[in-house]
Amino acid sequence: MALGAVGAALALLFASASAQAVDHAMRLQQIIGSAKIAANEKRYDLALQKLRALEDGVAQWREHVHRAIAEAAEAEAPAHAAEESEPPEPSIDFEVNVTFTPPKCPRKSMEGSVMKVHYVGQLVKTKKTFASSFHTGSMPYRFTLGSDEVLGAWNEGLVGMCEGERRRLMVPWTMGYGAKGDKGVPPYSDLRYDFELVELNNPKIPKAKKSKSEL
Repeated sequence: MALGAVGAALALLFASASAQAVDHAMRLQQIIGSAKIAANEKRYDLALQKLRALEDGVAQWREHVHRAIAEAAEAEAPAHAAEESEPPEPSIDFEVNVTFTPPKCPRKSMEGSVMKVHYVGQLVKTKKTFASSFHTGSMPYRFTLGSDEVLGAWNEGLVGMCEGERRRLMVPWTMGYGAKGDKGVPPYSDLRYDFELVELNNPKIPKAKKSKSEL
């Protein structure tokens, strides 16, 4: 092993290693110094002995570095485990609350109804509004009940609604935007929606044909 090459390698290791490894590197440098002195004094047996000690020291240092790398990997493992941990429990249950009922209700919403609603969507945790029909110039939002145009929570919570009726839906993240979230909605967000049904058009149900016996 060339003393110059070993010295250069130790200099690099000294600059980048941990405190414990630096102490070890300093001891190796001392061995190099002793070997140089012995060689200059032509005490070659002692110089060879120091070189063997140096080789043993480098091997020990290598083991230390491998051990330090393994410990660092173990330290990072809990952080990765936390990232991959199970999703949080919703802070609310799904709820449908009627906040206003009009005096007359000639018809109610059903699957297939075309509904126009004003609505405001808020994050339960921060009460921040993330969506609203009033953001579109106060134009009500139009959709078909039971379709994939809206969240399943809407399809479930807005059945049997009258024109002029108001409802509040409490939507757990499992029925909202889930683990991915959406624009303005962080992952695992529980939601609150306030609705007012302003216009309702129910699907036409064809009349049953009379049988020949009824004619």
